[in-house]
Amino acid sequence: MQAKIKVFPPDAEPFEIEIGNTATIGRSRDNTVSLSFNPHVSRQHAIVRCHNAYEYQIMDLGSRNGTFVDGRRVITPLTLRHGSNIKICGCELRFEQTESSSDSTGIDVTLAAGTDTGLDQTLEVAIMVCDLRGFSTMSERLAEEQVARTLGEWFRHAGNQIQQSGGTIDKFIGDAILAYWPRIPSGPNESESALTTARTLITQAAAMAWPVAEKTPLRVAIAMHHGSVTAGNIGLVAQRDATIIGDAVNTVFRMESIMKPLGQRLVWSHDFQQKLAVAQGDAIDLGEHQLKGKNQLVRMFGIDALDVRA
Repeated sequence: MQAKIKVFPPDAEPFEIEIGNTATIGRSRDNTVSLSFNPHVSRQHAIVRCHNAYEYQIMDLGSRNGTFVDGRRVITPLTLRHGSNIKICGCELRFEQTESSSDSTGIDVTLAAGTDTGLDQTLEVAIMVCDLRGFSTMSERLAEEQVARTLGEWFRHAGNQIQQSGGTIDKFIGDAILAYWPRIPSGPNESESALTTARTLITQAAAMAWPVAEKTPLRVAIAMHHGSVTAGNIGLVAQRDATIIGDAVNTVFRMESIMKPLGQRLVWSHDFQQKLAVAQGDAIDLGEHQLKGKNQLVRMFGIDALDVRA
């Protein structure tokens, strides 16, 4: 699939920009799609990301004036369709996506990740699921624009932290993030990088607050696992994302689903524990747990010192 964004300036001819894996939209000229002609647009206003090698999502980055798709304000990441109308501070943009048998390199890119193309690659990775707690409650209490701005700011901070530590954001799912750190020969320990990032994200979230009278801090729940995954279309086109699939991905989501009854904000599996190069002095053994859809029990660890108040 080839994708582009067509921009319709108020006093100039329309122009279009082809986009790859990631495209930023904002007022500053270093954005993929620069709307420098409109002072009301935030410097970093929104981001469009591709995953599954063909599906694009748009996410507002905590802008003051919001991002709208087909008349609907973007709160959580929203999937774009061919012809989707994007409005940002009165600026009109149109997302266009066309099927193509090949990209500029001549390689077929229309196949979805996970198909038997011979281009899939098995990776050893540390995986993280980071879920924002209390999102539904705040969505009921706050105005739509307040929710969108807070969530966008959180995604921006979390995304920057993950990428700076060598991680890759696989996708945004509602108010959750799926990310992974691949094992790199002679590179940093992927589990150490993931765990350090997880601790930082918990601290960053606590430093932010929902815009309510009592200034309720953001709270996240993070589950981590280590295992083999299949990454579709790795190396196919540098501009395409590669979505990870496999039992390890299912396991980390199942782990996250039982964190609340365990009273934990941060957990990891025994497989993850074995890959850590440095012992975690504040770790506690949470024992073995039966996860939905899995026959074998999964041993989990947590952090004793974290504030786990709801």
